[in-house]
Amino acid sequence: MNSIHKKLSRYLSISISLLLICILLATDISVDTWISDEFDRAMVNKVGLLETLVEEDEDGIEFDFSGEFMPEFEGKENPEYYQLWYNSEVFERSDTLEFFEIKNLSRLDVKLHEFIIQDTALPDGRNGRMLYTKFFPQVDSDIREALGISREEFAKNQQPMELAYALSREELDYTLWFVDIIFIFTSIFSVFIIRIIVKLVIYRSLKPITELSQQLRKISLNSKNPEVSVEFLPQELVPIAEGVNQFIKENHILYIREQRMASDIAHELKTPIAELISLSEVALKFPHEKEISDNLASDVHGISYRLKNIVSSIMLLQKSSSSNELETSEINLTDLISNIIARENSDDRDITLLFDVPSLIVNTNNFALETVLSNLINNAIFYSQPKTLIEIETYKVDSQHALIKISNICNDDCQESDLKSFFDPLWKKDESRTSTERFGLGLAIVKSYCEKIGATVSVSLVERKITFTVSL
Repeated sequence: MNSIHKKLSRYLSISISLLLICILLATDISVDTWISDEFDRAMVNKVGLLETLVEEDEDGIEFDFSGEFMPEFEGKENPEYYQLWYNSEVFERSDTLEFFEIKNLSRLDVKLHEFIIQDTALPDGRNGRMLYTKFFPQVDSDIREALGISREEFAKNQQPMELAYALSREELDYTLWFVDIIFIFTSIFSVFIIRIIVKLVIYRSLKPITELSQQLRKISLNSKNPEVSVEFLPQELVPIAEGVNQFIKENHILYIREQRMASDIAHELKTPIAELISLSEVALKFPHEKEISDNLASDVHGISYRLKNIVSSIMLLQKSSSSNELETSEINLTDLISNIIARENSDDRDITLLFDVPSLIVNTNNFALETVLSNLINNAIFYSQPKTLIEIETYKVDSQHALIKISNICNDDCQESDLKSFFDPLWKKDESRTSTERFGLGLAIVKSYCEKIGATVSVSLVERKITFTVSL
């Protein structure tokens, strides 16, 4: 099973660790380069200092070096080395070169006023770094003035000198290795720390999901107000919790409705069954009573017919709620309404038909639409006051939509608040359910079949005129 926690921990740990390692690696390379550059710059500065000690006059070249101020060129402890060449011959070398069998530094080919820096092996066997350059000795300005020539003219007759300067790079290597070790240790340590921090952050970030699931486990449809609290949820989970609450609310309503429907069905079935039992008990107790025996068959037939109507209505409601697709066909709406009126209007009620077009064709399921219109027209006839007008109107909205309106004057004291319960199964205005002809399933069947064929049904009440509107 996939785990969000594990995936986030793995991906974030790897990505952040790689990013941090890249940053540390770039930093390590930059620091190493900077340290090496500083080491080379120090060598250039030392060579520049040695160059200033070389002077030339009309008598020759003088190297004004004092070991008192530069003991690194005289002692055996961490010695440094230099060597000067003039006219391709050794002019001067440091005292430190006298301590070893190899007394000369490497001589390289370099252009005037340029230098070469390269790694080398020192006379003492250590790894070192050497700077090699070629330069003109400096000439004192007083001497040039006395000779009456410029620096450039004097340089034409000068011979360049060559200088090699070398020192151990062990300290440099130690520093670079130390930086690399710090980098490696920091990288490894950072990976572990990042892993711990990421797991902790993700655990705390996903904790609201765990709390949400715990709340969902505690929710029961039997509760009066079953919902998930969004007060302490993060912003990202609020839409999910609200969606869950809406789903729970709808299912809670359906659950309560099913409970009420089961109770109402039991009540509807209980009454005729109780009547049948009473009739049978009376007939058994008084078998010789002619009046009882003469009426028994008709009474049982009437009660059985009521039971059949109840069961048929329940089965029709169940059928309308099935998931089976309904076949569609073209139906002449005006002819269908006329046929239904002819069948349902046994009392010859005054029904006004208002068709905006002579022949209105709709494409839907014939059985579903006929069931919807039959129930609505029958409902209007039964619940309207005698001798009041019933109106049926049809409108062609466009090539794909049509409206059907069925209006009548109520004989019951209906309220606006009752309208929202009209389509509930087995709902009756009469809570005592004294009627033996109506069971409160007709409008529920209407709504269910409308949803089945993609239509909508609504009801409105203006004064005592009630209007059912079906949109196809």
